[in-house]
Amino acid sequence: MGIFHRIRSTSSGWSRPSHIRPQRILAAVCLACACALAVWTLTPSSAGTAIVVAKSDLAPGTELKAQDLTLTQFPSDLVPDKAFRSVDEVKGRATSAGLSKGSPLTSSIVLDQQALPKGSRDLLMPIRLADDASAALLQPGQKIRLFSSLPDGGSEVVVEKVTIARLVDKPEGIAAESGQLVSVILSADDAGRVAEFAGLPISFAILPR
Repeated sequence: MGIFHRIRSTSSGWSRPSHIRPQRILAAVCLACACALAVWTLTPSSAGTAIVVAKSDLAPGTELKAQDLTLTQFPSDLVPDKAFRSVDEVKGRATSAGLSKGSPLTSSIVLDQQALPKGSRDLLMPIRLADDASAALLQPGQKIRLFSSLPDGGSEVVVEKVTIARLVDKPEGIAAESGQLVSVILSADDAGRVAEFAGLPISFAILPR
């Protein structure tokens, strides 16, 4: 009889309906909602404005090729002023500042090749001047002499004369650097001379017209 009693007890236990707690149902629903929200947040929106951005990190003075650039969708209210909308507008021009991957291309961070006279063998080169306040005196077309402060405390003339082509606006969305960035017109030899002083502060003197 003991065996039959145990069998009946076991079978009656199987027949009892299982009760799921309401708290568990609510927790499952909340988890599903959280997952759906995460997927919705991480899914890029197709709405926006297509603008040109750097496809990879680019150094200052890089001559831009089609493979350096790509179009990406930006929210319309976050599109920078003077952003380029077509790769063809930028191709063949040079950067006036370093760009990180994904940075928008705007007219303030590409050099204007039209500043060079037709047929000129001179170059356009970006140079960061050490003193923002003094650089406010500069205007396109002025001729300046470049100096550098040396680590031992002395100074040296870098280039006797260059011409200011443009004062480059500090682009939005890129970490601000101290000093005014300018593009200057100079010879290939002078460009090589400036490159020797990379990383050192550059100051200037305005030359008479």
